[in-house]
Amino acid sequence: MKPRLVMIGSIFAILGLFVTGNTYAQTKITRPKAGLPYKITTSGSYFLAANLSVSTKTTTAILVKSNNVTINLNGFVISGIGGNSTGVGIDASAATGVTIANGTITGFGTGIKLNSTSTVEGVQIYNNNGNGIATSGSSCFVANSVITGNSGSGLDFSDATSGYLSNVLNNSSNVINGTNMGNNVCSGTICP
Repeated sequence: MKPRLVMIGSIFAILGLFVTGNTYAQTKITRPKAGLPYKITTSGSYFLAANLSVSTKTTTAILVKSNNVTINLNGFVISGIGGNSTGVGIDASAATGVTIANGTITGFGTGIKLNSTSTVEGVQIYNNNGNGIATSGSSCFVANSVITGNSGSGLDFSDATSGYLSNVLNNSSNVINGTNMGNNVCSGTICP
């Protein structure tokens, strides 16, 4: 009986190592001592544990340079200085397979820049000097977000392969390109 218990215990120990290994590790986003942007250069899962703000109009808060990254804003706010800002809240234009969720981005030139096969969900993006979300690649998806008060377009997709679902938009221009997948409100009416 003891060898069987040892074997079962060994299996659980191996499974425990796998679950706690790099596959599920999360990295906390903190303000670098050298200043922002916070640079993501390794694939994986990242999260905010506090609000993050920039102090100049040209500063980007988070710069994603690696593919397959998930950023959980955890309900926190990434804020620029507003006005004529040109920085970006989260710039993932050099990476693919990026997911951004659960928080607020405000006061930048552009709220979020994405490349191909990326997703934004459950984010409030408002009062940015340019676009709320701009994509330079294809097959992106934006859902369950509030995108309002941006001086440019709320959603600026590079082509029709990207889609948007269940968003509330109220911007100078609400949507450029992309495919309306339903349940979107544009300036108080159903999006065309």
